Amino acid sequence: MKRLLPVLLVLSLSAFAAEDEAKSELSQKLDSLNIPSDKVTPVLSQDKLYAVNTRYSSLNKRHEITISGANNFTSDSHLTTRNSGATYRFHINSKWSIGMRYSHYFNELSGAGEKLFESKELLPDSDYALKSTEGFVNFNTVYGKLRLTRDTIVYFDQYISLGYGDIALSRGETKMATVDLGFAFWLGKHASSRIGLRNEFYEQEKINGPENVQNALGYVEFGYLFGEGARI
Repeated sequence: MKRLLPVLLVLSLSAFAAEDEAKSELSQKLDSLNIPSDKVTPVLSQDKLYAVNTRYSSLNKRHEITISGANNFTSDSHLTTRNSGATYRFHINSKWSIGMRYSHYFNELSGAGEKLFESKELLPDSDYALKSTEGFVNFNTVYGKLRLTRDTIVYFDQYISLGYGDIALSRGETKMATVDLGFAFWLGKHASSRIGLRNEFYEQEKINGPENVQNALGYVEFGYLFGEGARI
């Protein structure tokens, strides 16, 4: 019996040592799971998150100057009409802008007009346009972006504008209304370009009396935006 007591004592001490070692390993594992005090505990949620991108370059309270060239696709068959112009725009915000446009028209006889003049020495009865000025209101309907290459993105607006002004014709001046549909492309934070179709409506004088005119002008426009634009 006396010999058995030392053996039991040794076994008990071994059991206690093994238990202390297991507790120490468990404590180390728990410590490794602790998150440092300067870190934020991630919160898991099943809520759906949505990201909305603001404009790359704000349009709020910005001024824009552009120059343009246009071709009249519905001019008199005896005439070829083109124009060039300059436009000023004030962007109230990302949706609305107002502006003024000046256009100068260039007219020349088409192939049919030259044949008429050469064969019968007659000029077409057309009250062609010389110059025009108008004010307009512009509304941007859709904003988006186009990826041209892997590293190049161009932002754009699809817009519609309504205008009203004066047009000088070969036989006098008259009032003109316009409707404009097109796309504006924002090249960086300051450059801009546009392509679109502008329709002009006015009344011209002919030998047989007044006649309503509708010109469809396809145009290309290049401009510069001043300032940086407010974000609010």
